[in-house]
Amino acid sequence: MKEHGRRARVIAELMRDRAGLVARIVAEVHAEVPAYRALHGPQLAEVRAITGWLVSRSLELWAAGATYLPSEDVERLRDIGRSRAADGRSIDAVIRAHRVGSVAAVRLVSELAADRLDATDVFALGELWLTSIDQISESLSAGHAEVAHRLDIDLERARRAFLDDLLIGRQASRGAIRDRARTLGITPPDPAVLVVSHSGGGPPEVPATVADGRRLLERVGAVGTDPLSTTRAGRVVLLLSPEDAERASTVLDGDPWRGCVLAPRALTDMSAAYRLADDALETAPLHAFVGRGPLGDADACVLALLNGGPVTPAVVRRTVLGPLLSEDNAHLLRTLRTYFREGAATTAADALRVHAQTLRYRLRRVRELTGHDPHRPWPRFILETACAIAP
Repeated sequence: MKEHGRRARVIAELMRDRAGLVARIVAEVHAEVPAYRALHGPQLAEVRAITGWLVSRSLELWAAGATYLPSEDVERLRDIGRSRAADGRSIDAVIRAHRVGSVAAVRLVSELAADRLDATDVFALGELWLTSIDQISESLSAGHAEVAHRLDIDLERARRAFLDDLLIGRQASRGAIRDRARTLGITPPDPAVLVVSHSGGGPPEVPATVADGRRLLERVGAVGTDPLSTTRAGRVVLLLSPEDAERASTVLDGDPWRGCVLAPRALTDMSAAYRLADDALETAPLHAFVGRGPLGDADACVLALLNGGPVTPAVVRRTVLGPLLSEDNAHLLRTLRTYFREGAATTAADALRVHAQTLRYRLRRVRELTGHDPHRPWPRFILETACAIAP
C-alpha cells in the first residue's frame, strides 16, 4: 500500500533521532504533571523507556493501518499500572502523564513530518492515538487498582499484626515500636487508649471478625493519629488517641456493644493493659453495664483483684478513689465510708453530725471526682470494695 510505504519512510526518519523525540515528550510531561517533576534517576529513566516504547509501538501500528493496541500491549500497560501502584504513584497523575505525552507525540510527529503526510495519514494517526489513549487509561487503571487493593489489604494485615504484637508483649521496647511504625508508614498514638469490646452481653458467642473491627472503628470516627484495630479471643481491640476516648465510650454505651475503655498509657504497657481489659470483660456481670457506658480502669482493677489478677490493693485504691485520697478531700472519703457503713443518707448524716443536704452534696462530689455514683448498684460496689481495702 502507498500509505504504508509513505508512513514507513516518515517513521524511519523520526526514529533516527528517537532519543530526541522521547526527550521532548518527557520534557512536556515533566512540565505539565506536578507529580512527575520530583522524578529523577532510575524513575526518570523508566519514564523515558516507557515513552520510547509507546511512541515506537504506536508508529508501527500506524504504519500497519491498525486502529487499536493489541492484547499483548494492553497487558504490558496493565503491568505498568501495577508497578505505579507499588511505587505509590497516583493513578490520576499516571493517566494524565500519558495523555500529555500522547498529545505531545502527535503534535511533534505533525511538526516534523507534516510536509510528507496527507490528510489520510494524519486522520489515521489521530484515530489510533484517540483509541489507544482510552485503552491506555483503562489498562493502567485496572493494573493500578489490582495492586493498590492488594497493598491496602497487606497494609491492614500488617497493622493488625503490629497491634497483636503490642498486645502479647512481643513489641515491648520503645525503639522497636518506633522502628516498626516507621516501616509501616504510620504514627500510632502514644500514649494510647485501649478499647476491648464485643457485641451483646456476656462472653461473645459469635467471635468478632476483622470486618466488625473495621465497622466499630468507623463508628468511632477517630480523628487522632493513626488508629489500629485487630480481633483477639473473639473480641475487637482498638488502639486510639486520647482525644478519641470519649467517642469510643459513646459508641459502646449500650447495645449492641459491651466494652472496656482504659485510660491512656504508653504503647510499651499495652500487653498488661490488654490482659486487664480482656479479663474484665470476661468476668464482669451483666448489670455492670446497665445504665452506664463501658467499663473503665476502676472496674477492671476491682475485677482483677477479686479474681486473683496481677493488681495490688494499693493500685485499686488509687485507681478507684483517686482524688478522694488527697488530704483536701479526706472529708469526702470519710463521708463515703460512713454512708456505706450506715446504709442510708439520713443515718450517715446524723453519724457525721452534718445536715442531710450537706451529705448529699458530698456524695455528688464523690460521683464527680471518681465517675462512680454511690447510689447505683455496680458503681457502689466498685467504690465500696476500694473503701474496704483503703487504710
